[in-house]
Amino acid sequence: MIIVSLVVLFLLLGFAVSSISGAPWVPARSYDIEVLLDDADMKPGDIYIELGCGDGRLVRAAAQRGFIAIGYELNPLLWAIAWARSLGHKNTHIRLGNFWHQDISQADVVMAFLVPRTMPRLGRKAEKEMKKGARLISYIFPIEHKKHSRKHRSWYIYTF
Repeated sequence: MIIVSLVVLFLLLGFAVSSISGAPWVPARSYDIEVLLDDADMKPGDIYIELGCGDGRLVRAAAQRGFIAIGYELNPLLWAIAWARSLGHKNTHIRLGNFWHQDISQADVVMAFLVPRTMPRLGRKAEKEMKKGARLISYIFPIEHKKHSRKHRSWYIYTF
């Protein structure tokens, strides 16, 4: 019973920490995935980074299109699910860690589905690190005081 309690506590702690750091896990709607990746305007070999990749569905879909797809996830349970789902998919890299401490300067496209309170910080990180011509896709929430280059369905695209 103690082991089960500790496992449950560990899992709840993972969800709590990831919620505080960026956002609680809410998956992107499945019917948005392909259209969102179309809007990313990428070509095979481009680097796609997802900040808070959850179960890895977008990372895997990006890799299937020939992109080098990297997902960062802080929640150990979601990381394990994303990692397991990525097995056998070349060009897919699922990394356990806090994306706020990761370098995104090589990305052609960065994807984030965060909460409004984190958007100003994301905007500053993108301005500081993203290369010229790279795109940031923010699912659902805009970056206040930053002009998006395009909005489609439930996402905003920013070009740097």
